[in-house]
Amino acid sequence: MAPDDRSDRRTQLLRGALDTCLLALLARTPTHAYDLVVQLERHGLPGVSYGTVYPLMARLRRQGLVGERIEPSDSGPPRKVFDLTLEGRSALSAWSAQWAETTTTITQLLATAGALPEPEVTTRVDA
Repeated sequence: MAPDDRSDRRTQLLRGALDTCLLALLARTPTHAYDLVVQLERHGLPGVSYGTVYPLMARLRRQGLVGERIEPSDSGPPRKVFDLTLEGRSALSAWSAQWAETTTTITQLLATAGALPEPEVTTRVDA
């Protein structure tokens, strides 16, 4: 697989999970889109552009999952600060559960098919 193919594949995988990632970041603290991009990079997701985040935030706002307010900035024009609505918290909970279930199932399939090492099974021993 060529390097560009790997990048394209990662982009496709991320596309399905980016909205959940943004909601998770906003659940911790309200912030603006620039900071969301920085946080995604810090969490190991470089290459997500503002041109991707801004339209996605607009869609999440239209869906009622994210609210926005304008706050003054010390270093320029006012900023849109996004926060999670109650509906957004509910969606985050549901989407996170779906993500965990789906990735667990896929990981098990890949391990069973020999594409990944079998996960270690730990046995809990109560004293």
